[in-house]
Amino acid sequence: MAFPLKGHTDVKPRRTLAAVVAGLFTALALMLAPATSSALVVGMGDQNPELFTEPHFQKLGSERARVIVAYDVALHKKDKAGLQAWIDAAEAADQEIVVAFNPPAGMLCPNLNGKKGCRPVSSAQYAKAFKAFRKAWPQVRIIQPWNEVNNLTQPTVYRPDAVAVYYDVVRRNCRGCTILGADIQDLPNMVTYTRSLLTEFRKRKIPTPRVWGFHNYTDANRFVKDANSSLRKLLKLVPGKVWLTETGGLYRFQPQNSRQTFRPDLVRQKRAMDVVLKTAIKYRSRIDRVYLYHWFGAWEGNRWDSGVLDMTRQPRPVYDVLLKYKKYFN
Repeated sequence: MAFPLKGHTDVKPRRTLAAVVAGLFTALALMLAPATSSALVVGMGDQNPELFTEPHFQKLGSERARVIVAYDVALHKKDKAGLQAWIDAAEAADQEIVVAFNPPAGMLCPNLNGKKGCRPVSSAQYAKAFKAFRKAWPQVRIIQPWNEVNNLTQPTVYRPDAVAVYYDVVRRNCRGCTILGADIQDLPNMVTYTRSLLTEFRKRKIPTPRVWGFHNYTDANRFVKDANSSLRKLLKLVPGKVWLTETGGLYRFQPQNSRQTFRPDLVRQKRAMDVVLKTAIKYRSRIDRVYLYHWFGAWEGNRWDSGVLDMTRQPRPVYDVLLKYKKYFN
């Protein structure tokens, strides 16, 4: 909020149309310009509670962690116990916790081989599950109502209206919480999806979120030039802050269509991680949180591996990048 300088009156001079237009372009330029001061902090996302006692992780002094769970985790005894173990370990390590919600166990998206079932859960189902979550873990106060909303692996990919509804449910039942408007991935549909989502917020008279989640794996690992990046496009579209809620350098990635998109490459992984953190620092006027994913490497049969450690739990070269930016972890 801007306050008037002493001695100024409330009389405002008239502005010409040219001056107004010039002012708008100046504001946009400032919004996209790199910041001059830093409030950036970096955390880690990993599903394994052993993260918090792993010596290389502890060396970073990281104080923030993110976990992804089924939206109805609190309604199933086994799932609830699993998340409780993760939260217990995080709290023992004095971590600030972010929880992102995913589809329920057994929902496979997209619909394949004629099988259906990949569709958004109803607002009543979501509300019931979230209220149970709040009752079980009232200390968790940073929520992502749905993970990677514009990805084909999610039932929300064609339903931005459902994303707006889920956000509103969390907003109404988590007073004082930090709630991210959406968790968006840098996919070809990002711009159209985000515009549709903003329309849904306005249509439903839901206050526009001031914090958004973004996954910039494509930008970082394909080394997209800044001027053409999805990040810059998103910063133009949404108000407020953007958190890089899931990002990092890929060691290996094989998509569901079995074509090898990223073959194992330690050099590329290290370079991409450096790009992620340099980009976040450059735009730290808008980006003040980064959550890297993930810590422990995966077996060869797993199609995704962005682990900082290899399968023997030895640091990969990418760990050197994290040490270089260690001051941002606490």
